[in-house]
Amino acid sequence: MLCYFMTFVMLAKPTRIFCGLQRFGIGFSFSIIYASLLTKTNRISRIFESARRSARRPSFISPKSQLAIASVLISVQVIGTAVWFLLEPPGIRQYSPDGKRNQVILKCSIRDSSFLLSLIYNMLLITICTVYAVKTRKIPENFNESKFIGFTMYTTCIIWLAFCTHLLRNWKFF
Repeated sequence: MLCYFMTFVMLAKPTRIFCGLQRFGIGFSFSIIYASLLTKTNRISRIFESARRSARRPSFISPKSQLAIASVLISVQVIGTAVWFLLEPPGIRQYSPDGKRNQVILKCSIRDSSFLLSLIYNMLLITICTVYAVKTRKIPENFNESKFIGFTMYTTCIIWLAFCTHLLRNWKFF
C-alpha cells in the first residue's frame, strides 16, 4: 500500500515536505517488501538446509524472530535515509528545460546520483533474496510459496536492471 501511495507523493507539487516524503518513502516502502521476502526465503532455506544435516530445528524461525529480523533489515534503510537527510536536506529548485527562460519547472533538489545511491540497499536485498530463491526452488510442493517468491524475484531483477540501465543512460549524475 505504501508503494502505491508513493505514486501520489511523486506526482504532487514539489514542497519540502513532499520532497522529504519522496526520499524517505520510496526506499522505506521497497525495503519493507524486500526485507520481508528475504526473511521468508532465508527461513525456508535454513529449515531445509538444517533438515539435511540433522533433525535439530534451526534457530530464529519463529514468527517473532522473523519480525525482529525484518525490522533490523528495514531499520538499516531508515538509518541510511536519516543520514542522507542530514547530509542533503530536502528542498526544491527551479529547472529551466533547454535553457528556456519562459518555462520553469519545480523539482526536488536532489542529485540523481544520490537518489540512485539511496536504492543500492534495496538492490542488495533483492540480490540476496534472489540467491535464496534460487537455492529454495526445488523444495517440496508443501512449500510452494518459495516458487512464487522465486518468480517474483526473477521478474523484479529484470525490472530493476531495466530501471538502472535507463538511469545510467539518460540521467546526468553530477
